Amino acid sequence: MSAWCVIPARWGSERFPGKALADLCGAPLVVRVAQAAANAGLFKSVVVATDDKRIADAVAAAGLKAVMTSPEHRSGTDRVAEAVGRLKLSQEDVVVNLQGDEPFISPASLVELVGAFADPAVEMATLAHHETDRGHISDPSVVKLLVDGKGDALYFSRAPIPGNRDGSTPPEVLRHIGVYAFRKAALARFVALPKGRLEEHEGLEQLRALEAGMKIRVVLTAHPSFGVDTPPQMEEARRRWKETEGGR
Repeated sequence: MSAWCVIPARWGSERFPGKALADLCGAPLVVRVAQAAANAGLFKSVVVATDDKRIADAVAAAGLKAVMTSPEHRSGTDRVAEAVGRLKLSQEDVVVNLQGDEPFISPASLVELVGAFADPAVEMATLAHHETDRGHISDPSVVKLLVDGKGDALYFSRAPIPGNRDGSTPPEVLRHIGVYAFRKAALARFVALPKGRLEEHEGLEQLRALEAGMKIRVVLTAHPSFGVDTPPQMEEARRRWKETEGGR
């Protein structure tokens, strides 16, 4: 089994157009993400999948690999699937879909994520960590999840889960980190699924997999991340980068 990392990056982000090339202390955001993946030391290849030549050129200028994909994809996972179709993977190989706005992803957490596939029953996996900040717990932009006794996901939600009978905010939740890993065959099955009812309601594509009966192994990590969705979050990312010398 080999592991590959594919980073989807598009120009037309609704909340932050051109986000992928926003400067993060001397390098484009997507380049910082690709460098973090490369630092994990476990991928056969790290590839940025994009619909924009400006992004591809910036990635190539940093000595990294980019492939051009269709601008018509409805999600980053669809973009990853197209890129995977051009790579020489076996059906059991693992593909990590790392969003191009996660510059603080810990290489150690990527190692933990890929390690889940030592269990041959695992076909899809993701990351989570314990969250106790009450502001984050109640924030609908922070995705929460529940797991069963085997560590497989039961549900993902923007609401605080599990809910308390008295309506109060739970003191601790599992906070999702939006990084997914698939066996190649499972990725192909996932992108062929129609959009699900729960996915439509919550705006979370991973619910498509659960609604269709796919299992998602949840890997708990002690390494939180920080994604960039808006210009203010980009400013926060620059502050964090300077304070931690690259978030490490």
